[in-house]
Amino acid sequence: MKVTSISRTSFYGAQTQNINSEKTAKQEYIDPLANWPLRGLGYTNDIGIAISEIAPTASKLFWVPALMYFGADIYDKYKNKGNEYDPSGKRAFSQAVFQAMASIALPTVSGHIGQTAFSYISKVRGEKLSTNAKEQTLRFICSHSVSNDVFAPNQNAEDLLKDFETSFDNFYSHKTRHFKRKNIVVKVYDTLLANCKRGAIANSNEDRIKTFAKKEFQKVLDTCKDSVEMKTKLEKDIFKLKSWKSLGAFTALLLTVGPIDKFVEHVIIKKFIEPSMDKINFSKIKKITDFGSEKSA
Repeated sequence: MKVTSISRTSFYGAQTQNINSEKTAKQEYIDPLANWPLRGLGYTNDIGIAISEIAPTASKLFWVPALMYFGADIYDKYKNKGNEYDPSGKRAFSQAVFQAMASIALPTVSGHIGQTAFSYISKVRGEKLSTNAKEQTLRFICSHSVSNDVFAPNQNAEDLLKDFETSFDNFYSHKTRHFKRKNIVVKVYDTLLANCKRGAIANSNEDRIKTFAKKEFQKVLDTCKDSVEMKTKLEKDIFKLKSWKSLGAFTALLLTVGPIDKFVEHVIIKKFIEPSMDKINFSKIKKITDFGSEKSA
């Protein structure tokens, strides 16, 4: 996410700002944390959000440089006003709120909504099922095939198909009943932040999802010789579905990065945070460098 706010003449230390001093002439200040390559560290968490579906472990690692950067940026704005040493609790607090909202909270929501949106886009094409519903169906096929040893010798194809249809009917009924009992808060969370995973099967058309499941299971029986080949095939299909959702996250983040920054800067900071800070006497709050000074004295 954007690593410095749009306008920083008073609280945030601008990317480019003029510093007037009695001792020095008017000069342009360029914030090193707001320019490349350091600035790129502030975007790594966005990449982590976008790839969370296809590489969950790697996505967590992408948060490390971003969080380190946010901490450095907040401390820098606390300590310096442009290129002048001028510790300020107000600047630090404002920058912390800005980074928390514009770089962490809102981009996370935006990325997950993008994944959900692209998952739903699949409902207007092909089998008219969401990407998440297809993914969960493929995972069920894999689990069912392994647990029932469908590739064992002398298996009857018709019996395998009937047994699968019965199992999937039970799976669909269970998912539907379970999701209907959820309250509105859980359902909204599932839509915004959980990529509709809990309700993917339950919100699907029953005939379409069962037809898709039967077709994909039959394809497994026709094209795979054993469980290893089946898992390889299904994992490739699942990866394609996840990649589509990751594209949705990237798209959402690219479209919302600017509006999010402006909203946080001009609404949250200017209209709520700054007026609230005017009521706080920051002069009575210890500076970071003051902690521990009493003991040393």
